[in-house]
Amino acid sequence: MQKLNVENNYEEILSEIDNICGAKECKEVIESYAMYLTLKKNRKIDIGTYNVIIKNPIESETSQQIIDVIWKLLKINNIVSTKYRYLSEEEVRNEQKKEDDKSNNKDKSQKQKNKKIEEDMLIIDSKKLGGRLYGTETKIVDMMRKYKDKVFILVDAERFGGWNIEDFDNFIVWKLNIHEFSKKDKEKYIKNFLEKNSIKIDNKCMLLNTLSNKEYNKVKEEILNIVIRSKAHEIDKINNENIKEIYCGKLNLKKESNKTAIQELDSLIGIQAVKRQVEQIINYIKVNKDRGKMPMLHMCFLGNPGTGKTTVARIFGKMFAEQNILSDQNKFVEVHGRDLIAKYVGWTAALTKQKINEAEGGVLFIDEAYSLTPTYKNGFEKEAIATLIKEMEDKRDNLCVILAGYTEEMYELLKSNPGFESRIQFKVQFPDYTEEELYEIFKLMAKEDNYKLSGKIKNILIQYFEYDKRKENFANAREVRNLFEKVKFQQADRVIKNGENDRLIKKCDIENAIKKMEPIEIKKSKIGFAI
Repeated sequence: MQKLNVENNYEEILSEIDNICGAKECKEVIESYAMYLTLKKNRKIDIGTYNVIIKNPIESETSQQIIDVIWKLLKINNIVSTKYRYLSEEEVRNEQKKEDDKSNNKDKSQKQKNKKIEEDMLIIDSKKLGGRLYGTETKIVDMMRKYKDKVFILVDAERFGGWNIEDFDNFIVWKLNIHEFSKKDKEKYIKNFLEKNSIKIDNKCMLLNTLSNKEYNKVKEEILNIVIRSKAHEIDKINNENIKEIYCGKLNLKKESNKTAIQELDSLIGIQAVKRQVEQIINYIKVNKDRGKMPMLHMCFLGNPGTGKTTVARIFGKMFAEQNILSDQNKFVEVHGRDLIAKYVGWTAALTKQKINEAEGGVLFIDEAYSLTPTYKNGFEKEAIATLIKEMEDKRDNLCVILAGYTEEMYELLKSNPGFESRIQFKVQFPDYTEEELYEIFKLMAKEDNYKLSGKIKNILIQYFEYDKRKENFANAREVRNLFEKVKFQQADRVIKNGENDRLIKKCDIENAIKKMEPIEIKKSKIGFAI
């Protein structure tokens, strides 16, 4: 954990927020939080909790920087005395199991029974929970109830859906929302990143405008490459004269693909059975439409994360447009199941209709749709399902609703209302990728980012994917993306340290990235893992 200097006053700590990209909307809440700490210390107010939830859907460093500010505020008020720590998925998911084990197993040592979490401030990040947040709310509430003397910071990094924060209402009052970075935020991020690496940039340099118009994740990726190339060329100030040396070939955006939908489908790695089923579905729809009997277009995609469900859903939308089955090729609305659930009675139907109206003429893709399965808590899920089923019928000629999620959970959802049976025309099962297919996906990612691969990396990647697939909640292509991003950082670190200037990914880059990700040992004598 990074050591933080807390010998600051409130003003100095709060002034740090001004330099945090994307934190502008959070500043007022953090200032109120700081004021509350002072009032609480002087016994003028007590709302019972210091816990905070941060919504950070853009996967930026903003939440980490805000956590550092909150920790400093708590530290100078003597509310925490230790460093903070991120809880692992196992610690969150198995908390109740551990309690049960303690009560049932009388032979455990006293030390094992009473093992405690020492840190005063605990972070639960949704990214560390394997992508399956639905149902973890109860476990987190149990932890907050058990460790009343701890400060909990929850980071919800899901772009769609996420935790149902109503479940935390009795334990969390402070809620921060990090929004999409503005152009100004991205310019600030670029300047700060360059400054940290001892590189200045001319305010008139075209790089600022070019990069700040891109998505934040793309900005992160490209600014790293710029720093590497700047160091390699011994450039300590970037301007319009030297920009081409370090940004060569990057100023030209990729040309739009001229591929048809079926060509895009064929170019996907693996999922041969899915491709064949897609072809059969399109043929069935075309034949019935020509006969004047337009069938329902609605579908259910079943399978684990990262198996291509969203990509294939987009391709379906394009196919429907090319075949004049649906009216709008660019209409693809993606939501999480929980996005259709409103907070108050009567609002859910309106919210669900709003999303359906946005998607009319195209595809409404509902990811983790099983989170709509009715629970004992309230009837809001039933309201969403009833509205969805009615709209699926009313707009059947110009809308395709695709429900997606884990196989078993999705079948539970379909059983919850018999109306689904007559409206879900097609069910498509997405299998997990094989190790060879995961390797091909890695190669494709490298090619798209202009990296070259050493011929010695295939075996180590195949064996890593064999190991990785044993994990619960294995996320297929998402796991590959996660590994690839870490490999790029290791490659960049090696290039800078060795004074090299290339885009070759070597075996050592893969090994170092894997060591950072998993508690496994890469054998020296031969390629493989000691588990």
